[in-house]
Amino acid sequence: MKNITKKITKLSAVLTASILSASLPLTAMAAQNSPDDNTYQPKDVQTVDYKKSLTPEFAYSAEKWASLRDNIMEYGELADLVHEYNPTVTSNRSTYKDQKNKNLNDIYDDYMKDIDDIWDQADSADNDITWASLRYSAGLLTKQADNNYEDADMEKIQYDQQEAKLVYQAQEMMVSLKQSAYNLENLQSTRELLQKQYEAAQAQLSVGMATQTDVLTALKRVQDQDSAILTAQKSQENVHRNLCLMLGWSADAQPEIKEVPQPDLSRIDTLDPNADAQTAIDNNYDVKYYTKKAGNLDSQDLIESNQATLANAKDTAVRSLKTQYNTVLTTRDALNAAKAQLQVAEANLNIAQANLAVGSQTSLQYQSTLNTYTAAKNDVNTKQLQLLLALEAYDWNVKGLTTSN
Repeated sequence: MKNITKKITKLSAVLTASILSASLPLTAMAAQNSPDDNTYQPKDVQTVDYKKSLTPEFAYSAEKWASLRDNIMEYGELADLVHEYNPTVTSNRSTYKDQKNKNLNDIYDDYMKDIDDIWDQADSADNDITWASLRYSAGLLTKQADNNYEDADMEKIQYDQQEAKLVYQAQEMMVSLKQSAYNLENLQSTRELLQKQYEAAQAQLSVGMATQTDVLTALKRVQDQDSAILTAQKSQENVHRNLCLMLGWSADAQPEIKEVPQPDLSRIDTLDPNADAQTAIDNNYDVKYYTKKAGNLDSQDLIESNQATLANAKDTAVRSLKTQYNTVLTTRDALNAAKAQLQVAEANLNIAQANLAVGSQTSLQYQSTLNTYTAAKNDVNTKQLQLLLALEAYDWNVKGLTTSN
């Protein structure tokens, strides 16, 4: 008999859960959820204690704790803030702390006697039909147990992966918050240009050089721009609110948000996805998960399926790394192009300022040139942020987090 104890051990938990849930009367289940006075109230949803951490005080220096607990959001602290204060991460840490010291075999052993009977009956069956039926049932249960089996180490891998994703999302959101500021500056600049165009239309109407329709059209453009600005502001507020909640602040908190760092352009030429590929595979969370799972499987069908999934995870890790490397290169090229365009816009703005000073250019013409310059300047700023994220994503792939498929 092939490693019966191991199989039975895994099967017991699955069977026990099914048996207990099926045999428990509905009245008993209701009694578990209702107080004696029959005035049932749903349990309160557990809320996160603002800026409270599961980590003991001695884990960090007093200076670091003070920095994490202040009312300042810094890009370099995002990983620590997620680890200490993100509700999902703190919940996972608490769950894992409870789970990691449990011996799953001890839990299964309490219920394995009934499963032993299945194997004993199969071995002592007096006809082939009974033997085959019992063995088939045991095989199905083995597959079910394998498919649902997950030890504490596997859970830890998934929790670490989820935390890494949340840190990367926090980086994206903080960058998005900065991008939204550049976008709002563009919208405000365009609004000023549209306002001047509206005022010019009014002036032209007064001397018969424009129609009322021209004026109303210009006014409508200003009003539409106001709506666009309002929409962008609301979007920015949503990002701000979600980022605060993700990092342990309250939804209406107003922490001081520091600047996002500039991308390190000197790093790009040192990146080598071929050299980093094996590291990306070794660190990849999915690869580690399915490698660990392979040691817990008994069903041949699931072993083969897991092997295929593991192979795909390795391929995906390498493909994602190389995709992200190409993204870094294309984003750098886009940044260089934006910088070249900014030089042209800056030169034109200097000319416009000189012309405005001597009266050879109207304020409307100058505002148009200024608007073009503002857009070019913020395009460079935005491309720099995109390059920062592209480099972060490359690093995350090396560290084991797949960012693209």
